[in-house]
Amino acid sequence: MINNSLFLLSLFLITACAWGFLRLGKSALITWIAFISLFANLFVLKQITLFGLNATASDIFAVGGLFGLNLLQEYYGKAAAKSAAWLSCACLFFFTLMSQIHLYYEPSAFDTTQQAYQHIFQHAPRIILASLFTLFIVQQFDIRLYPLIRGFFPKLPLLFASASSILISQTLDTALFTVLGLYGIAEALWQIFIVSLSIKLLTIVCLPFMAQISKKLIRYDRITAPN
Repeated sequence: MINNSLFLLSLFLITACAWGFLRLGKSALITWIAFISLFANLFVLKQITLFGLNATASDIFAVGGLFGLNLLQEYYGKAAAKSAAWLSCACLFFFTLMSQIHLYYEPSAFDTTQQAYQHIFQHAPRIILASLFTLFIVQQFDIRLYPLIRGFFPKLPLLFASASSILISQTLDTALFTVLGLYGIAEALWQIFIVSLSIKLLTIVCLPFMAQISKKLIRYDRITAPN
């Protein structure tokens, strides 16, 4: 029960921060998307139970990152979204490189953290490189898909247009990462794919409602689209 409550709280905080950073401007939202992408790949190692399903703690961040990307494209255009996508990939690559260098530092006699870092980062190269490739493909896909949905359904509210593109993009994301990141490491990949996609679907269904609440709290009406 506590996990379910934390999940809903996290979703609210992520959507609220997306609107909040949007109000702060293009650069702020681009930076936030890069951080969210990093969190998604760092938290993927923790297994949790949500609504009776085994999941990772990162799915909500993957959805949140695409939500931020769609907001960025809606208000600042495709070029800004592409900049955010490239920055996310660059930050993730830099994190992968520095995390491996970090492991090669010889700990002092007083250190108590080396084993914890080794446990977290020992599988990082394959997982993060798989995530990096997946992130790049999915973000580029979503950048092109979102305006198509807005073009075909111009009267569809922003939040539901975003949720639609995220659902399709996250199906691709889940399939790519399951194969590239987990093949040969985990068993029953098809089951992992179904469960992970189910959690993401639940997140996407809740997203418009959480976003509606959070944008009212930060006075969304003051955000205006660029010329």
